[in-house]
Amino acid sequence: MREFLTDMDLANAIGIVGVSLYIANYTALQTGFVRGQGYIYPTVCLIAASCVLASLMQNFNLSSAVIQVTWIAISIVGIVRMYFLSVTSRFSDEEQMFITHMANGLPSHRARELLNTGIWMSAAPGTVLTREGQPVDHLSFVVSGKADVIVREKTIASSGAGMAIGEITYLTGEPATATVHVAEHMHLLRFDAQQLREFIARNADIGAILEQNMANHLRSKLVSMSETASQSPLHASAGTATA
Repeated sequence: MREFLTDMDLANAIGIVGVSLYIANYTALQTGFVRGQGYIYPTVCLIAASCVLASLMQNFNLSSAVIQVTWIAISIVGIVRMYFLSVTSRFSDEEQMFITHMANGLPSHRARELLNTGIWMSAAPGTVLTREGQPVDHLSFVVSGKADVIVREKTIASSGAGMAIGEITYLTGEPATATVHVAEHMHLLRFDAQQLREFIARNADIGAILEQNMANHLRSKLVSMSETASQSPLHASAGTATA
């Protein structure tokens, strides 16, 4: 009798552990601590279902057992799918450049999903990518080539490989702060701004990484532009006259 009670207690304890894992895992998913597209969520579901199934061996219930076996099977499929996607995701040098600068921190299969929302295109010298004071309906990432950044008809900086164009308007929704004029033949990855926003709305984890990288990129760009302006002859002359 004592041994039977001990087995029952152990089975109940295992079942409680499984239920607790279910609740904690789902709560973490809804509060953003884990992602449904990652390894953690299906792995915890697998462990939770296994615990509950093990607890049923002492007091078997067919319907509960079927549910747990189904959870285990679905979790295994999810884990295998994630592994397959991560192994088969291969990137060209151009794609890898974009990931390094704008999607750093994303799992490879999620980076592939982001890349698939954009289109690769070329821009010949003379092409205007953005026009000062006008809305911008796209976000571009430069892989090669060069463009002049013009404010009030004065060239204040240049954009080249590894730089984004249109991130300020994408982040703020404001009109373009400068005209970007292609100076040397460019190859770039372009995203339609509205389509990208809709994609981000469905994929908050990708959006968080992308916007963080854009903010870091923008900060570096502004520092670089400030340094360039401070070293320009016009600035130096103004500084001398003021002194």
